[in-house]
Amino acid sequence: MFSLTRLVSLAATAAVTMIVQIPATSASAAPPPGGGFSGVAGDFNGDGRDDIVTFTRGPAADVYVALSTGTSFSGTGVKWHDHFATGTETPMVGDFNGDGRDDIATFTRGPAADVYVALSTGTSFSGTGWKWHNYFAVGNEIPAVGDFNGDGRDDIATFTRGPAADVYVALSTGTSFSGTGWKWHNYFAAGNEIPAVGDFNGDGRDDIATFTRGPAADVYVALSTGTSFSGTGWKWHNYFAAGTELPSVGDFNRDGRDDIVTFTRGAAADVYVALSTGTSFSGTGWKWHNYFAAGSEIPGTGDFNGDGRDDIVTFTRGAAADVYVARSTGTSFSGTGWKWHNYFAAGSEIPQPGILW
Repeated sequence: MFSLTRLVSLAATAAVTMIVQIPATSASAAPPPGGGFSGVAGDFNGDGRDDIVTFTRGPAADVYVALSTGTSFSGTGVKWHDHFATGTETPMVGDFNGDGRDDIATFTRGPAADVYVALSTGTSFSGTGWKWHNYFAVGNEIPAVGDFNGDGRDDIATFTRGPAADVYVALSTGTSFSGTGWKWHNYFAAGNEIPAVGDFNGDGRDDIATFTRGPAADVYVALSTGTSFSGTGWKWHNYFAAGTELPSVGDFNRDGRDDIVTFTRGAAADVYVALSTGTSFSGTGWKWHNYFAAGSEIPGTGDFNGDGRDDIVTFTRGAAADVYVARSTGTSFSGTGWKWHNYFAAGSEIPQPGILW
């Protein structure tokens, strides 16, 4: 998924030197008005293990990274950028220039709808004013990232949702995103459905999925042809991520096809997975973890130990700001109390990977 390299191993978290980050203001606690987003993990130093990043946003707009060692995330005060994703902008992660290191992008949305990118050097993100697109994901549209044409560079998509439910894509050239009016689908993720991106049939091109949630909880997929997304009514699952659960995507069994996961959170905090067959998602009641991402924690997915199977992570945020990981065995997620970091994404900062709706 997203051309990210993958990760391995686990243990208890290593001790870290505490350098206190400045928490974001309360104004940045929630996702932008009109909806949220599902961010993915990034391998920022290109070592094959996914890392974590946090955006303070607000006026300071600092960006911190903690690199994966395979058994923990190292570093609390490692600032990789000192002004990116200001205010309530929407930050995302992807390898936009195809060099094997994941970069960061920010969507200003609103009327200007600018898109800025800061490229990873392996130890920092370079560039504040590099505008890669000057009109994309306007108003309260939902932006997303994926390699939609399979060229090894991550592109951007935007979902208008509502009654029109159009989907637009701007492809990466390695130095910019080309195209404003390239509509790749004219009816997908309608109303307030939750869209997501992944390579569901394993052909090397990222596709799109939408979760209707609520009582029906249907999941639809439109596959990428390299120039458009095909299919409106292809239902790949008829009961998944019901009610207000938080769905996401990852290749949890290492078969080259992205699967779907849902986090019930709250008091039960169950985690269910439905594996991709290439034409559908199989399984409704496959519980892969019975206590993870409890309460209102922020869950996410990524291959944090580099074994080719995506794992799950949760950020407690607030004052404690702990980060826990449960590794995929291919049939379940193992570990509840494996703390990989004891102070990251404090207060109301926005971590990636993270699902915020």
